[in-house]
Amino acid sequence: MTVLHVPDGSDFSLVCDGCGMTVHHLGASLHNWDLVWSLFRRHGWIGVRSSCGPHGCPRCTLRAGLVADQ
Repeated sequence: MTVLHVPDGSDFSLVCDGCGMTVHHLGASLHNWDLVWSLFRRHGWIGVRSSCGPHGCPRCTLRAGLVADQ
Protein backbone atom coordinates (compact mmCIF):
# COMPACT_ATOMS: atom_id res chain seq x y z
CA MET A 1 0.00 0.00 0.00
CA THR A 2 1.40 3.39 -0.86
CA VAL A 3 -0.98 5.72 0.93
CA LEU A 4 -0.89 5.61 4.70
CA HIS A 5 -3.97 6.84 6.58
CA VAL A 6 -4.09 7.92 10.22
CA PRO A 7 -6.50 5.83 12.28
CA ASP A 8 -9.27 8.46 12.37
CA GLY A 9 -9.10 8.99 8.58
CA SER A 10 -8.41 12.73 8.82
CA ASP A 11 -4.96 12.65 7.21
CA PHE A 12 -2.79 10.56 4.89
CA SER A 13 0.75 10.34 3.55
CA LEU A 14 2.08 9.28 0.13
CA VAL A 15 4.91 6.73 0.03
CA CYS A 16 7.17 5.95 -2.95
CA ASP A 17 7.21 2.21 -3.62
CA GLY A 18 10.76 2.48 -4.97
CA CYS A 19 12.74 4.23 -2.24
CA GLY A 20 10.24 4.65 0.58
CA MET A 21 10.30 8.45 0.53
CA THR A 22 7.22 9.66 2.39
CA VAL A 23 5.32 12.92 2.02
CA HIS A 24 3.37 13.43 5.25
CA HIS A 25 0.18 15.29 6.19
CA LEU A 26 -1.33 15.57 2.71
CA GLY A 27 -4.90 15.02 3.81
CA ALA A 28 -4.66 17.74 6.42
CA SER A 29 -3.61 20.34 3.86
CA LEU A 30 -5.07 19.18 0.51
CA HIS A 31 -8.06 17.23 1.89
CA ASN A 32 -8.61 14.57 -0.79
CA TRP A 33 -6.69 12.00 -2.77
CA ASP A 34 -7.71 13.17 -6.26
CA LEU A 35 -6.36 16.66 -5.63
CA VAL A 36 -3.14 15.30 -4.13
CA TRP A 37 -2.53 12.92 -7.03
CA SER A 38 -3.16 15.52 -9.74
CA LEU A 39 -0.66 17.87 -8.04
CA PHE A 40 2.00 15.18 -7.51
CA ARG A 41 1.63 13.92 -11.11
CA ARG A 42 2.51 17.41 -12.31
CA HIS A 43 5.67 17.21 -10.23
CA GLY A 44 6.96 13.94 -11.66
CA TRP A 45 5.33 11.21 -9.60
CA ILE A 46 4.13 8.19 -11.55
CA GLY A 47 1.70 5.40 -10.81
CA VAL A 48 -1.93 4.49 -10.92
CA ARG A 49 -4.64 6.93 -9.98
CA SER A 50 -5.83 4.70 -7.14
CA SER A 51 -4.47 5.56 -3.71
CA CYS A 52 -3.42 1.93 -3.18
CA GLY A 53 -0.70 2.38 -5.80
CA PRO A 54 1.89 1.58 -6.83
CA HIS A 55 3.45 5.06 -6.94
CA GLY A 56 6.96 6.28 -7.69
CA CYS A 57 8.68 9.56 -6.82
CA PRO A 58 10.52 11.64 -9.45
CA ARG A 59 13.93 10.42 -8.24
CA CYS A 60 13.03 6.75 -8.69
CA THR A 61 11.30 7.50 -11.99
CA LEU A 62 14.46 9.08 -13.40
CA ARG A 63 16.70 6.35 -12.01
CA ALA A 64 14.60 3.59 -13.59
CA GLY A 65 14.05 5.47 -16.84
CA LEU A 66 10.28 5.15 -16.45
CA VAL A 67 7.78 7.33 -18.28
CA ALA A 68 4.70 8.75 -16.58
CA ASP A 69 1.86 7.42 -18.70
CA GLN A 70 -0.99 6.63 -16.31
